[in-house]
Amino acid sequence: MPDLHALQNLFSLYEAVVLAAIFVVVALSFYLVARIFTNRAPREDARLRQIRHESPFNGEAEPGVFGNWAPALAAQIPETETEQKEFRQMLRQAGMYHPRASETINAMRFIFLVVPLIVAGILAVVLDRVWMVPVVIGGVFVSAILVVVPRLYVFFRRRRHMERIREGLADVIDMLGMCVSGGLPLGSGLEQVARRMTAYPECANELLLLKRQAELGGIKRALADFTQRVNLPEASQLASLLLRNTSLGTELVNSLSSQADHLRLARRQAALTEANKTPVKLIFPIMFCFAPAVLILLTAPAIMQLRDFLTNDPANQSMQKSVLSNQPLIPSEFSAPLGPQGSSTMEN
Repeated sequence: MPDLHALQNLFSLYEAVVLAAIFVVVALSFYLVARIFTNRAPREDARLRQIRHESPFNGEAEPGVFGNWAPALAAQIPETETEQKEFRQMLRQAGMYHPRASETINAMRFIFLVVPLIVAGILAVVLDRVWMVPVVIGGVFVSAILVVVPRLYVFFRRRRHMERIREGLADVIDMLGMCVSGGLPLGSGLEQVARRMTAYPECANELLLLKRQAELGGIKRALADFTQRVNLPEASQLASLLLRNTSLGTELVNSLSSQADHLRLARRQAALTEANKTPVKLIFPIMFCFAPAVLILLTAPAIMQLRDFLTNDPANQSMQKSVLSNQPLIPSEFSAPLGPQGSSTMEN
């Protein structure tokens, strides 16, 4: 009896530890989700900021999703100095200028790596031994997938950011040419264009950042950093035009106008190229989605009739047996005997 009582106490302690671990994991998950949603600015504040034409680079940086935990969590992901530098450059090209953006992404990767393993370990202990190996393998698989998700998010956000800037760059150049032709200096022209580019806020943010860097470190360094942030040939051409104007004093209005026309022509040609690729891209959906359905609709009636012919009708079954056994289909009493020359006696 004392041994049984001790085993019961040990089992109760084991259940309490497991429940406490589950509670900690669930509470931490709810806390992180709450921090993500509560740190977002309301839509009204974002709209007022857009109406007031304020820059997103004003004020102090927010602490981020994980707060002061971000550096400690991010340090658990091993990365070389080159990888960190390339990732920070990718974040800048994606429009993520927060000072702790890199630490937040790496901390999220660490959370996505550890939480599925902890949950899988708890389930492997709680469930039957039969499920131990599948649960552990599933936890490792889910952890390996989730740890890549933040990087994929940054990658697709960078691509979307570059596409939006490419779409609005022609309008930016046109408006900048109008401001310069009206007598405004380059810095004031950049600010005016940024204030009126409400349809493309990505372009507006890049222009505001370019203006501030030009005021602090000079236009040459600002344009060099602009070409690194906006990794597009069109942005490099615009930077070379502005740099040539500030260095050599060349005429800027006609150059900007011709550059805008060239960008629109390039966009039109790119759209035509994508339209011409559409029939080729439709081959595989048609082959694997529509063609099997059409084949089934065309051949199903014939297959069903053939099945009925071979299985259901008794007369058809006897005919099938006769054909397979090479027997005559007409009974012998109805067939006329053949004569010596091969003609039937009935004809004679």
